[in-house]
Amino acid sequence: MAKYVLLALNGPTDGEGDEQAFNTWYDEVHLPDLLSIDGVTSARRYKVVLGNRVEWPYVAAYEIETDDVEAFMNDLGTKPRPFTPTMDRTRSGFVLAQQISE
Repeated sequence: MAKYVLLALNGPTDGEGDEQAFNTWYDEVHLPDLLSIDGVTSARRYKVVLGNRVEWPYVAAYEIETDDVEAFMNDLGTKPRPFTPTMDRTRSGFVLAQQISE
């Protein structure tokens, strides 16, 4: 089975209390939603402490095992609950990479 890593690069909007609300939603809603998708084997969040040309304050790393990455990406777009309004979607991004070595 093919292995992948999905790196979600994101952060909160700038309002008062938005960062706390964003982190609560991410930890209590979004991570469990993604862990329930077939193929996701682990999920971890990180706060960026140093970066080169990086504008996102948070990174989430998901390990995935699937032989149907297209179906997985479809599930990723349809199964999780809606994003919180405290997530700054204008600066969010992701990288999906296939493992090529052990």
